[in-house]
Order: sequence, then structure tokens, then C-alpha cells
Amino acid sequence: MVPHLNFWIQQPALLVGLTLLFGISGWIGGVFWGFYLIWLRKWPTCVLLALSVLYGWGTSPPTHLQKGECTGYFSIHSLQPHHSPFYSGLLYKGVVYLPEGKVPCSVYVQGDKHPPANVDYIVKGKMTPRSREEVGVKVKEWTPVQNTWSLAEFRYQMKERLRSFLSKQLPSPRVAVLLSSLLTGDVEDRSLRYEFGRLGLQHLLAISGFHFGLLVAFCSFFLSLLFPQKLKLIALLFLVTLYFIFVGPSPAVQRSWVAASLYLTGTLLKKRTTGLNLLGVGLCIEVILNPLVPSHIGFQLSFISCGGILLLYPLIEKELRRYLPKRDFFQVQRLVPLSRHAHLISSSLRKAMALGLAVNVSLLPLLLYHFHQFPLLSLLYNLFFPFLISVTLFGLLVALGCHLLWAPLGHWIFGGTDWLTAQLLNLVSYPPLALDYIVATKEVPGWAIPIYLFGLFCLSLYWKERATLLFPN
Repeated sequence: MVPHLNFWIQQPALLVGLTLLFGISGWIGGVFWGFYLIWLRKWPTCVLLALSVLYGWGTSPPTHLQKGECTGYFSIHSLQPHHSPFYSGLLYKGVVYLPEGKVPCSVYVQGDKHPPANVDYIVKGKMTPRSREEVGVKVKEWTPVQNTWSLAEFRYQMKERLRSFLSKQLPSPRVAVLLSSLLTGDVEDRSLRYEFGRLGLQHLLAISGFHFGLLVAFCSFFLSLLFPQKLKLIALLFLVTLYFIFVGPSPAVQRSWVAASLYLTGTLLKKRTTGLNLLGVGLCIEVILNPLVPSHIGFQLSFISCGGILLLYPLIEKELRRYLPKRDFFQVQRLVPLSRHAHLISSSLRKAMALGLAVNVSLLPLLLYHFHQFPLLSLLYNLFFPFLISVTLFGLLVALGCHLLWAPLGHWIFGGTDWLTAQLLNLVSYPPLALDYIVATKEVPGWAIPIYLFGLFCLSLYWKERATLLFPN
């Protein structure tokens, strides 16, 4: 039997998603993936690869754009605050339709007054290409297009109201900034971005499956007290969709929303789902809707880290049982109280180490390619910091819920959440300098990353077969 065949039989959506990704994103990856599909004898998928190459070629952005005056149709996807060392303003992101073709575009407007982002515009101004995939436009004239609409302005206004509310409820301004950033995904504070990035914790500031999972767990607990299972699942679907609309369709958010929605729908319909197939469906949807999304760093980090967790975490966790053994319920009950607490700590440490290793092994070349450095402190901080952040977010959600029911109780919970979050900010702002080292590199060739990831994939499948023999349970 051809190696990997059983894996792809179980994960068909992931196979289709990767085929679309490699076909649309570039000819080198497409050729490499094509030979792999031929080796697997997946002939229909080879046809899909050829069609996706044509689709990617037909939707590719123009490559001959030059700096100068331009007029185009600007469709706005998001509006968010933007701060520089010298001034503050708002950043519009979307796509601009030019005579040469469709190109992702960003427009910066200084000050608080801005054209409402609830419609599309004909814009006139000076265009500056920033990369092959994006241009910036300094707009001189905005002309609204009738009978068009966008949720960007509504989303921005709702986020501003949330920020204003949290700044009134939380005594510490920095805590209010952090928690509003964790809820909205818009990180306005440059020092906050620097401090989290310095420790390899910037992934916590971006909305991802971590946030959606926490929201589903929080709401599921309280909805279980009010509704039967079917109504609870319908309510959860409604709530995660509302949160998706509120946050906005960035690549990581869209992937997380698709995965959460399909998981809840599958549970509602009593259909079995797997994490890798959910990842594949999200991949299909994103690359079809936006063929340029593979170049987005958020897309790359989100999908590779999620794939690394799904593939590597179970294997690494099983290997770590050699050193931090796993015990079943009855074995734990036979332990003395002190040993039970020690087992709980060792179990949590084993899972945190496995998760951290799975993510870092998957992302290391990509992080070095984009940022040219990797902080070693991230290996330490990622063992405990995501859990502590989830505790503060859970406290914030409880405080928001209690504020709606009885404001004085909500006020006290806001105070406790503020204190705990302030301690976490101190841990980020003042890390142990004796351990503050980085791995740095000048350049990592882009072609090496897919080869590394494919090798890691093959190794994980081999490791899975070996681990199943050693640890059948």
C-alpha cells in the first residue's frame, strides 16, 4: 500500500484544502504537490490541482503597479485605530479595483474625523506599492458609492464602545488596553505589542481558536443550566457567529469561526468531525474566497500552528509520559493527598510542554523567515502564560455577565480581574534578564519552509505508527 494513503482517506477535506492552497499560492509548491499526488495516485485531486493553478493565475494581482496618482474603487473590509510615534489616526483595509486589476489596499487617515466605513468609495489619491500583494493610497478625495454597504464602521463603533466601557470599569489603563485587545483583536498599544512579541507571546493578542474555544466553553457552561442540549448548541452557534461578526474576518478568525461552527453543527446533527478535516474545510473556504490570503502572515501562522498541534501534540504528549507518567482515575484515587496534587501539577506540565513543543517545532522556520529571531523565553512563558491569560479572560467574561445582572457584583469581579491581569503584565514587562536570549538568523529561504513542513508531516505519520505500537492506549 502507498504510504500516507490511510491518512488521506481519513482526512479528505485536508487533502482538498492543501491542494487548493498549493495550486493557488505558487508554481514551486504546486509542482512539488503535484508529484506527491501522482505518487499517491490521487488522479481526481491532480485535476483539482490543475484547476486551482488556473484559478490562482486568473486572480493574481498585477505586478507592474508604480507609484503615482490613481483612481479606484475601494471596498472596505476593516477599520481600526492606528498609532505611530508621531501621530494617531485610523487605518482602513480592503481591496482597491484599479484598471490594472484588484489589489489589497490600506489607507491611513489622521485624526478622529474620518469618512464612514459603511459604504464603498471611489478614491482618488497617490498610490505607493508596498509589496507584490499590497498598495497604500494617500486619499485626497472620497466619493461614496450608492447602494453599497460594509460592516466595518459598525464593527469599529462597537469595539470603541467596548474599549470605553472597560476603561471605566478597570482601574488600570494598561489592563483595560490589554483586555480590550484580547477581546477585539485590535492591538493599539505599541509597547504591548513589543513586550508580548519579545517573549514570543504575540499569538495571544491575535483572535484565534484559543479565544473561540474559551468563549464556547464559558457560554456552554452557563447555557447548560438553562437549556437542553439541542437548544444550547443552537445558541452557541448564534453566539460564535455574533462574535465573528464583531471581531471581523481576519484569516485566523475566519478559520476559528469555521472550525467552531462546523464542530457545533456536527455535534447538533450527531455527525463525527475531526480537527484536521475542520482545518481543511477552513483552508478551502479561505483560499477560494481570497486567493491572496496565503501571503498573509496571520494565515500562515494560524494554519501551521493549528496543524502542528493536531498532528504533533498527541505524539509528543505520549512520549512525555515516559518522564511524567499518566495515571487513570482509580490510580489517582489510591495516592495520598500530596501525591495527588503532585500528579495534577505533573499532568498539567506534561500537556503544556507538549503543546509548546508542537507549536514551536512547527513554526520555528516560519518565525525565523519573517522575524529573523526566536526568543528562548517563549519556551518558558508558553508553559504557563496562556493558561493565566485564559483565567483573566474567563474572569472578564464573568464580570461582563454579572454587570448585566447586578452591577455591584460585576464591579467587584472587574476589580479582581484587574489585579490579576496587572500581575501578568508585570511578568511580561519585567522578564528574567538572565534567561533573555534569542536565536537569530539573517535569512531563511522561503522554498525551505514547505520542504521542512512536508518532512515534519512525514515524520509525524511515522511517529504516529510507532507510538501506537508502544502506547496502544
